[in-house]
Amino acid sequence: MQFSITYSETIMIKAIKLPLTTLAIAVMSLSSTSALAEKTANIEADWDSIATKQIPEWLIDAKFGVYTHWGIYSVPAHGGPDYVRQMYSPKNRKGVYEYHTKKYGSLEEFGYTDFIPQFTAPKFNASEWVGLMNEAGAKFGGIALVHHDGFLLWDSKYSRWNSKNMGPKKDIYGEIAAEVAKYPDMKLAATFHHGRTFNYAYGELSDKGADASKINKNWEISDPELGDFFWKKGRDSEEQFNSDWYGKITEVVDTYKPDFIWFDGLSTSMKGGHPTEDNVTKAISYYYNESAARDQDVVVANKLAANFNFPDHVGLKSYENGRDMPEHQPGYWLADRAIGYPWSYVNNKTYRDGPDYQVDSIIDFASRGGIMFLSLTPKGDGSIADEEIAIMKGIGRWMKVNGEAIYGTRRYSVYGEGPTKVTKFVKIKGKEKVKWDHRKLGAKDVRFTQKDNTLYAIALGWPEDNKLTIKTLNSDYAISSEAKIENISLIGSDEKIKWHRDSKGLHLVYPEKKEGEFAHAFKIEVAGDLIVTEPDAEHIKKS
Repeated sequence: MQFSITYSETIMIKAIKLPLTTLAIAVMSLSSTSALAEKTANIEADWDSIATKQIPEWLIDAKFGVYTHWGIYSVPAHGGPDYVRQMYSPKNRKGVYEYHTKKYGSLEEFGYTDFIPQFTAPKFNASEWVGLMNEAGAKFGGIALVHHDGFLLWDSKYSRWNSKNMGPKKDIYGEIAAEVAKYPDMKLAATFHHGRTFNYAYGELSDKGADASKINKNWEISDPELGDFFWKKGRDSEEQFNSDWYGKITEVVDTYKPDFIWFDGLSTSMKGGHPTEDNVTKAISYYYNESAARDQDVVVANKLAANFNFPDHVGLKSYENGRDMPEHQPGYWLADRAIGYPWSYVNNKTYRDGPDYQVDSIIDFASRGGIMFLSLTPKGDGSIADEEIAIMKGIGRWMKVNGEAIYGTRRYSVYGEGPTKVTKFVKIKGKEKVKWDHRKLGAKDVRFTQKDNTLYAIALGWPEDNKLTIKTLNSDYAISSEAKIENISLIGSDEKIKWHRDSKGLHLVYPEKKEGEFAHAFKIEVAGDLIVTEPDAEHIKKS
């Protein structure tokens, strides 16, 4: 709420005639009103203004969040969430066209929208989904509310193609949001992928510049009556698509009040595509201002695709499974990943990586300033695969014991040490890219986090000889203002840790009884103040 000058002056004039205590209350009221007005009118619809919004401390504290990829595409369960794009492209590399026509018949007989009556999700249970996220230790959780196909998982007035109106006949996101609210230590996440919906269903036909005559007139994507779902360039209104895109974002902001929003497919907006850059800046500034008005500290993730969705000084930098992510970078950032590939559930899905891989990734990312955003891939009926449940529970077991070395911590002067490289350069389409892999980390690899007067050294395995030397923390290393370690303990163990420090490193002896699984966090308490300097990339590379 904002008062005009005239109204403020009137209040002050009246207050002068009141007793001192009443006057003080009036002044305090005006002061808080002014502060609120400042909160609600800060962010304008331009990138430099949007960039002034800082990353919330709660998100840096959280370190770990979970969401889902789930929708109509989960019913055929083949290829991944791009099913609609691939089924109309006979030459697509995942064989979706062949799979579809063999199982469901020709595209004239059975189109993508014919899956919607099958998408009833009888086993969907928001309490179970969010309960599993919480059990895994996620501090923020939610779902992908809409993927590239454009089907909405909330009750929306901007599209008839939504889960309340058809399919499950439920406000899926509304139920998820209500469950997240039951956990005081969890924040609500929302991801939007419909920036790519315009012309998306035309797949390779569109990519190769094919004109309308090359698209079968009997396919449902050729039906103008379905143009509000299969948005087609040259047929359907670009202005309406842009307006609806904006309306969908602001509708979710107003109705469900997410704490964290992540967008996919908006890099084209910066190049004159859809939605327009104008609509994107308006939507983000609206989100920031409306959230500030209710004293909610929120953030937008800035995903790197071919380039960042937004200018690179805007929001929280976000990397898909570390794709194109430099090994050493300043500040805090986010990496998202599917619990098992592809990005949605498919028939006979296999899971290459267990909870140990996910835990090692969370630890390594946290040591480098990263926040992990993991995606579940529920089945078409709304249930979650047993393998995914087991992985999530494994992460949760580790986080429950060792969470203090992750939650609320900040990056240390050095991220860690050890023989295993987690990044390498690979050539993709002729370009050299950074690829991340945490599968080979072991007992000699150590990662650091810090909080208050405590340094955490997390070893990513249990050595056969029960001994660990941390070279970085040798006696010449300035660890605290008093250059002294007071105590070292292993989180989860009651045994006293034997240790000594010399010029070659900090030497630790593990307990006789092996405790915990996956990784092991040593808690190093120092005398005086822990010395923390800005991480130095050159120092990191040499360590």
